[in-house]
Amino acid sequence: MIMKKIVFFILLCLIFNFSNAQFNIHYNDKCGQLQLSGGTLNPSDELKDTSSVGLYAKKGFQMGFDFNYIIAYGFGIGGNFEIDQLKFNSTAFQTNSNAKQIKVKGGYSSSKFGLNIFENIPIVLDENHFTIMLFGEFNAGLRGFNIPSIDLKYDELLNKYVEVSYRSRSNTMGYIGYSAGIQLLFIERIGVNVSYNTIIPSRHTIKYSVRKTDAFGNVEEEENYLNNYLDHSGFQFGVFYIFGKHK
Repeated sequence: MIMKKIVFFILLCLIFNFSNAQFNIHYNDKCGQLQLSGGTLNPSDELKDTSSVGLYAKKGFQMGFDFNYIIAYGFGIGGNFEIDQLKFNSTAFQTNSNAKQIKVKGGYSSSKFGLNIFENIPIVLDENHFTIMLFGEFNAGLRGFNIPSIDLKYDELLNKYVEVSYRSRSNTMGYIGYSAGIQLLFIERIGVNVSYNTIIPSRHTIKYSVRKTDAFGNVEEEENYLNNYLDHSGFQFGVFYIFGKHK
């Protein structure tokens, strides 16, 4: 619904200003752009709690910033940092594990550091006051990934272990993603944006540790891992600032 309203607003702007609208591919050449954004996050089928093959992840949020320097013809390069968080469906996990009690801290969390290849296409409606920019961004870099901390308690008459704990280990992997959207620029400097972004599906290994305690107090510890797809997608909303612009 929100996206429909934004698209409708942009179409109205284009209709009322069509006679003055013009493409200017050099409009932001040799300028820097800093963008702060955040929004929704949807897990892939291999992660989400509603899938029979999922890892009990629920919808979450993302936030981050991008810096791009536009060299020429709307083409630029830059970098990005992003934090992602997916909630964990502890109720469904407890049901499937047959545990008597469950305690969960955190969810699926990820931080990404990447490089950008950026392209934008400005549609100038009023050179000094309002410009619409269509943009696309390709990202590649490194990503950390952590699972939630989970503590389970079992009935000693039904299970060999009365306590089982899962803890995340350090996990670093590569990622490739992209985003595309619309930016609304006001007074040549400040603007707002909406975009869709996603990570290209790829399988990765997630390391974690397991600690088991039986009814006699004996403790067993082991290292284990999951091998799964960790992609996600979502919509971002934000603000941006353009600097270095010359008349």
